[in-house]
Amino acid sequence: MASEQLVDDLLSLWRVLRRISHPVQQGEITPQQYWLLLQLWKHGPLSIGELADAVGVSQSAATTACKRLERAGLVTRERQASDERVVLVELTEQGREQFEAWRRHRRDVLAHLLEPLGEGDRAELQRLIEQVLARAAEESFAGARG
Repeated sequence: MASEQLVDDLLSLWRVLRRISHPVQQGEITPQQYWLLLQLWKHGPLSIGELADAVGVSQSAATTACKRLERAGLVTRERQASDERVVLVELTEQGREQFEAWRRHRRDVLAHLLEPLGEGDRAELQRLIEQVLARAAEESFAGARG
């Protein structure tokens, strides 16, 4: 069993990383808008209904958030000719670039935090993290099987 201090330190590192690198924590975007953008980044164009379901909000809340994201130039909204009730939302080029910039910033922040470690320490940390990730993958697979 991992020591309480190790677990607490890893959770602290995660909180610090989020606080100094996440766009929601930086006040650049609301949590709901971030999750909507994340769904579009992962899955491509989605209807308002699909976005609302994926994020766990009402369709009206998703519509309001998407209108704000559209005004910011991050998404486009388009009614479907085949069914005008359906509005398809898609990331714009600016939206994709912004999302990628947030991801790059988070990676840069973490890389900066790792700079004090020597090459040997970084290699050892890499090895240990790979073991933890392998265990997490096993647990995910076991949970998926059921």
